[in-house]
Amino acid sequence: MIKAVALQAPCSDREGVMTESNYEKNIKYARSLKLSGQEMELMPRDAFWAPITAKRFLDLQDRGGADDFFSSDLSDEELVERLGHIGLLHKTLKHVLVAFSGSDEYVPNHIDSLALTERLVEAMNTKSGCVAKALYLPTANHNLSEGDGNIDIFVGEVSKLLHA
Repeated sequence: MIKAVALQAPCSDREGVMTESNYEKNIKYARSLKLSGQEMELMPRDAFWAPITAKRFLDLQDRGGADDFFSSDLSDEELVERLGHIGLLHKTLKHVLVAFSGSDEYVPNHIDSLALTERLVEAMNTKSGCVAKALYLPTANHNLSEGDGNIDIFVGEVSKLLHA
Protein backbone atom coordinates (compact mmCIF):
# COMPACT_ATOMS: atom_id res chain seq x y z
CA MET A 1 0.00 0.00 0.00
CA ILE A 2 1.26 3.47 -0.86
CA LYS A 3 1.04 5.66 2.22
CA ALA A 4 2.45 8.92 0.94
CA VAL A 5 3.53 10.65 -2.26
CA ALA A 6 5.90 13.58 -2.66
CA LEU A 7 5.74 15.57 -5.87
CA GLN A 8 9.06 17.38 -5.91
CA ALA A 9 9.19 20.28 -8.40
CA PRO A 10 6.01 19.58 -10.39
CA CYS A 11 6.17 21.79 -13.44
CA SER A 12 4.71 22.06 -16.90
CA ASP A 13 6.74 20.55 -19.72
CA ARG A 14 4.72 22.69 -22.12
CA GLU A 15 5.19 26.05 -20.44
CA GLY A 16 8.90 25.40 -20.08
CA VAL A 17 9.38 25.25 -23.86
CA MET A 18 6.67 27.53 -25.23
CA THR A 19 9.10 30.42 -25.58
CA GLU A 20 11.51 28.45 -27.77
CA SER A 21 11.66 29.69 -31.35
CA ASN A 22 10.65 26.36 -32.90
CA TYR A 23 7.76 25.57 -30.51
CA GLU A 24 4.87 26.58 -32.81
CA LYS A 25 6.45 24.92 -35.84
CA ASN A 26 6.91 21.65 -33.94
CA ILE A 27 3.40 21.67 -32.47
CA LYS A 28 1.87 22.26 -35.92
CA TYR A 29 3.96 19.46 -37.42
CA ALA A 30 3.06 17.00 -34.65
CA ARG A 31 -0.63 17.88 -34.96
CA SER A 32 -0.48 17.35 -38.74
CA LEU A 33 1.07 13.91 -38.23
CA LYS A 34 -1.69 13.04 -35.76
CA LEU A 35 -4.43 14.24 -38.11
CA SER A 36 -3.01 12.13 -40.93
CA GLY A 37 -2.91 9.01 -38.71
CA GLN A 38 0.88 9.09 -38.40
CA GLU A 39 1.22 10.02 -34.74
CA MET A 40 3.71 7.21 -34.13
CA GLU A 41 6.19 8.81 -36.55
CA LEU A 42 9.28 10.41 -35.07
CA MET A 43 9.59 14.16 -34.76
CA PRO A 44 12.56 15.92 -36.38
CA ARG A 45 15.80 15.76 -34.38
CA ASP A 46 15.68 19.43 -33.41
CA ALA A 47 12.17 19.11 -31.90
CA PHE A 48 13.22 17.45 -28.66
CA TRP A 49 16.37 16.45 -26.78
CA ALA A 50 15.69 12.74 -27.40
CA PRO A 51 13.93 10.73 -30.11
CA ILE A 52 10.18 11.23 -29.66
CA THR A 53 7.04 10.32 -31.55
CA ALA A 54 4.52 12.96 -32.55
CA LYS A 55 2.04 11.42 -30.09
CA ARG A 56 4.41 11.65 -27.14
CA PHE A 57 5.46 15.14 -28.18
CA LEU A 58 1.83 16.28 -28.12
CA ASP A 59 1.22 14.51 -24.80
CA LEU A 60 4.02 16.54 -23.25
CA GLN A 61 3.89 19.84 -25.10
CA ASP A 62 0.39 20.54 -26.38
CA ARG A 63 -2.22 22.31 -24.28
CA GLY A 64 -4.40 19.64 -22.76
CA GLY A 65 -1.96 16.88 -23.76
CA ALA A 66 -2.11 13.65 -21.78
CA ASP A 67 0.73 14.84 -19.51
CA ASP A 68 -0.31 18.48 -19.16
CA PHE A 69 -0.98 18.36 -15.40
CA PHE A 70 0.81 21.35 -13.90
CA SER A 71 0.35 24.23 -16.36
CA SER A 72 -0.53 27.60 -14.90
CA ASP A 73 -2.91 28.45 -17.76
CA LEU A 74 -5.22 25.52 -17.04
CA SER A 75 -8.46 26.69 -15.45
CA ASP A 76 -9.34 25.58 -11.93
CA GLU A 77 -11.89 23.20 -13.46
CA GLU A 78 -9.25 21.70 -15.77
CA LEU A 79 -6.87 21.22 -12.84
CA VAL A 80 -9.60 19.42 -10.89
CA GLU A 81 -10.29 17.25 -13.95
CA ARG A 82 -6.61 16.29 -14.12
CA LEU A 83 -5.71 16.14 -10.41
CA GLY A 84 -8.96 15.67 -8.49
CA HIS A 85 -8.65 11.89 -8.56
CA ILE A 86 -5.75 12.14 -6.11
CA GLY A 87 -8.13 13.15 -3.35
CA LEU A 88 -10.36 10.18 -4.09
CA LEU A 89 -7.51 7.92 -2.99
CA HIS A 90 -7.78 9.24 0.58
CA LYS A 91 -8.72 5.82 2.00
CA THR A 92 -5.36 4.36 1.02
CA LEU A 93 -3.20 7.38 0.19
CA LYS A 94 -3.04 9.47 3.34
CA HIS A 95 -0.60 12.23 2.37
CA VAL A 96 0.53 14.06 -0.76
CA LEU A 97 3.27 16.65 -0.50
CA VAL A 98 3.42 19.17 -3.35
CA ALA A 99 6.91 20.64 -3.04
CA PHE A 100 7.29 23.52 -5.48
CA SER A 101 10.62 25.18 -6.16
CA GLY A 102 10.18 28.95 -6.33
CA SER A 103 13.34 29.42 -8.40
CA ASP A 104 12.79 26.48 -10.72
CA GLU A 105 14.69 27.10 -13.94
CA TYR A 106 12.04 25.18 -15.91
CA VAL A 107 9.21 27.48 -14.82
CA PRO A 108 8.95 30.72 -16.82
CA ASN A 109 9.51 33.86 -14.74
CA HIS A 110 6.05 35.30 -15.49
CA ILE A 111 4.33 32.45 -13.63
CA ASP A 112 3.29 33.08 -10.02
CA SER A 113 4.64 29.79 -8.70
CA LEU A 114 3.28 30.27 -5.17
CA ALA A 115 -0.25 30.80 -6.51
CA LEU A 116 0.17 27.81 -8.84
CA THR A 117 1.28 25.62 -5.92
CA GLU A 118 -1.87 26.58 -4.01
CA ARG A 119 -4.06 25.88 -7.07
CA LEU A 120 -2.52 22.42 -7.55
CA VAL A 121 -3.11 21.51 -3.91
CA GLU A 122 -6.67 22.84 -4.03
CA ALA A 123 -7.41 20.78 -7.16
CA MET A 124 -6.08 17.63 -5.50
CA ASN A 125 -8.18 18.22 -2.37
CA THR A 126 -11.43 19.26 -4.07
CA LYS A 127 -13.02 15.81 -4.20
CA SER A 128 -12.02 14.53 -0.76
CA GLY A 129 -10.93 16.98 1.85
CA CYS A 130 -7.32 17.43 2.80
CA VAL A 131 -4.93 14.86 1.35
CA ALA A 132 -2.46 17.20 -0.34
CA LYS A 133 -0.43 19.94 1.30
CA ALA A 134 1.93 22.51 -0.15
CA LEU A 135 5.59 23.03 0.58
CA TYR A 136 6.86 26.13 -1.16
CA LEU A 137 10.64 26.55 -1.31
CA PRO A 138 11.16 30.09 -2.67
CA THR A 139 14.93 29.82 -3.26
CA ALA A 140 15.03 26.22 -4.53
CA ASN A 141 15.81 25.31 -8.12
CA HIS A 142 14.37 22.29 -9.92
CA ASN A 143 16.58 19.62 -8.33
CA LEU A 144 17.06 21.40 -4.97
CA SER A 145 20.76 21.90 -5.60
CA GLU A 146 20.51 25.66 -4.96
CA GLY A 147 19.13 27.61 -2.02
CA ASP A 148 20.35 27.17 1.54
CA GLY A 149 18.63 24.43 3.50
CA ASN A 150 16.07 23.45 0.87
CA ILE A 151 17.15 19.81 0.69
CA ASP A 152 16.96 19.50 4.48
CA ILE A 153 13.52 21.11 4.57
CA PHE A 154 12.23 18.82 1.82
CA VAL A 155 13.68 15.66 3.38
CA GLY A 156 12.30 16.69 6.77
CA GLU A 157 8.79 17.13 5.34
CA VAL A 158 8.95 13.77 3.53
CA SER A 159 10.13 12.13 6.76
CA LYS A 160 7.13 13.61 8.61
CA LEU A 161 4.81 12.16 5.96
CA LEU A 162 6.33 8.71 6.27
CA HIS A 163 6.05 8.73 10.06
CA ALA A 164 2.53 10.18 10.24
